[in-house]
Amino acid sequence: MADFLYKGVVDWFLDQMSQEAIVPGDKMPSLRALSKQLGLSLNTVIHGYELLSEDSWIESRPKSGYFVCHRSDTKPALLLAGEALRELANDGTKPAWSCLAHRAALVDQSDAFLSPAVRQEEVHLPVLGKGHLAIREAVNEYLKGLGIKAHASHLWLGHSPLAMFTQTVQTLTQRGDSVLVLTPCDPRITTTLQSLGRQVIALTAGERGVDLDLAIRCLRDNPIRLIVLPGQFSFPAGQLISNLSLRRWLAIIEETKLPVIEWDLCSHLAYRAGSLMTYKSLDSSDHIVYIGGVESKGVDRSASWCLPGRHQALLEGAFLGADMALSDAQQVALSDALQPNSKRSLTKRAREVWANSERVKAHLETRLGEQVSFAASKGGMSFWMRLSKPLEVASMTALLASFRNAIVPGALVSHEADANHWLAVNVTLDDVEPLAKALAEHLAVDEGKTVETVIKPTVESTESAEESEQAEETAQVIESDLQMFDVLEANNVGASDQEAKKTRNATTEPLYNPMLDLINHDFG
Repeated sequence: MADFLYKGVVDWFLDQMSQEAIVPGDKMPSLRALSKQLGLSLNTVIHGYELLSEDSWIESRPKSGYFVCHRSDTKPALLLAGEALRELANDGTKPAWSCLAHRAALVDQSDAFLSPAVRQEEVHLPVLGKGHLAIREAVNEYLKGLGIKAHASHLWLGHSPLAMFTQTVQTLTQRGDSVLVLTPCDPRITTTLQSLGRQVIALTAGERGVDLDLAIRCLRDNPIRLIVLPGQFSFPAGQLISNLSLRRWLAIIEETKLPVIEWDLCSHLAYRAGSLMTYKSLDSSDHIVYIGGVESKGVDRSASWCLPGRHQALLEGAFLGADMALSDAQQVALSDALQPNSKRSLTKRAREVWANSERVKAHLETRLGEQVSFAASKGGMSFWMRLSKPLEVASMTALLASFRNAIVPGALVSHEADANHWLAVNVTLDDVEPLAKALAEHLAVDEGKTVETVIKPTVESTESAEESEQAEETAQVIESDLQMFDVLEANNVGASDQEAKKTRNATTEPLYNPMLDLINHDFG
């Protein structure tokens, strides 16, 4: 009888799902509310929620309640670690222009987030140097939650994490120097390095991280001058980094004594609550330059911070010269977002983004079915979506023209042989239906079906000169993107038989080693 009651909670849930009374991303009724609604004891409802959690229908978020998850009907896309180092071609500023055109797809789509609550006088007047001490102390308290212990006096605030990254690279390296970068990562990292004339060596991470033996061989055989490590939920893989991997990387850094940049803009976007470890949290020798922040598509609604570590003396002149300081109003908005009980807090926004990401994935899968699959993700600003076949050039051109704020082509993010099969999709989109509809029609067109394309470029006879110039710039950027796709496809024609065999033999389920759980527990 008791078993029947427990299953009664599950049956109620499945009935609500079938009627679409609750959908992925929604908050479940509280335990007491559902107990009263169904006339069951509190313990029975608790057990029913536990059954639903075990089957991944719902998940508990501390201090927030239970939320409905998206359960995929298709097999997950498998993200394998690369078995080779790839030296990226130095194409000057072309890749950087292509990447910056997709900036909106890399940041929070909210117009309201990180905006000043009350407009103050002289909003755009910057505060010279690092920013107000009180604000830096608020950021410092937030970093303590990530295990990073530092003094507020060592912290720099700015309006652009990319500007901080650029200044750091230019200060710590010279033109022609080799830089080791873990990918897939925020594409602005690799494209900025290329535009600065650095030789980028990409090392691909899979579901379980990178091949550290390959990384060690690279550091031994190549004159590497800088290492760039994407932080938790690196764009767009959305992976949690194991404690063991973190500690092994720190051991490598300690041995090589190389400067390291940790790019960490998504630690607040975990799908599960709780403090997260970072490379910087274990960096007792201060080799790592830590860059974090919050980015929104609104003007003057982004903020970044940097801990230069032992490179403080070298970098402070570069940061001062770049004049990246936040205005008073921007600093107040940042401080407000860092307060856990604020209406605009990072914690609240993270819950909203998580719920929206579940809705986005569910909607895309409903629309596209087995034509797409998603890589397992545990957080971040986007997720990896794998198409059953690459889009034709004409279809990709049309998509980029209308959805540059929503997607980033895989060729900009990954440098593996199957990069054109992938798209990075922003999870903060308010309305994903136009993208889903366009993808469905373009995939149908590419399969030879007669479907009218949703995107038809039109030119109004009354178009202004400014609009014409804007359209021309967009066309140039799209052409640059497509040139990059052509180069990637040409490089992939000569893919080795070993890589082809690896793809054929890849299992459809992510690889799992139970010993990792024991190791992670031991290293704690």
